Amino acid sequence: MEELYQLIYGFIKSAIQLKRLPRQGWIRVGVPLSEVESVADHAYNTAMLSLLLCDLHNALNEDKQLDAELVMRIAIVHDLPECKYQDFDRQVEILLGQDKYQEFKSRLLTTASTELLSLVLNEDVKNMWKETFDEIQSKESLESQFVAYVDKMEVLIQALSYESLGYHATLFDDFWKTSKEYLKGCPFEVINELIPVLEYERVEISE
Repeated sequence: MEELYQLIYGFIKSAIQLKRLPRQGWIRVGVPLSEVESVADHAYNTAMLSLLLCDLHNALNEDKQLDAELVMRIAIVHDLPECKYQDFDRQVEILLGQDKYQEFKSRLLTTASTELLSLVLNEDVKNMWKETFDEIQSKESLESQFVAYVDKMEVLIQALSYESLGYHATLFDDFWKTSKEYLKGCPFEVINELIPVLEYERVEISE
């Protein structure tokens, strides 16, 4: 039992690194490191938004219910493997090309999640977490797709936060462009209806 809890503590020590891992994209555009959100900050906001919007979606769509527990599991751990390498800015994708980047990122995610799960001795728990990591990569379920869209929307909200602090809006144009392009395919009304609200807020901030 003592060994089991030592391994659990080792898992938590790895996960807590996300608190000290800054999101690289904001650094690239000139946000000072002291104000750059951590990966843990981003994961928390994504999880909170996912839960709120999932509950709203389920309240409005009795025939298209999402599994709220699965949504939360995916949202909470979606960036956890980054504690084993780092957060990658979109510039890496541009340099490698989309196909090579996705292959590169997939290998890293698989290696990192395998390393993390080696600390989990209970096979049932390990398999449950492995299924969650696999779902994050494959995006086969509606729940994983839902979180992926919320993840992109959280980027827009964070960009708005920086713009409201006085950073010039043009610094974040690329984030708005790429996130909105991804969100064009979103089939979830509760997410789609929030985008114009964010766009309106951006105009208000700039005036």
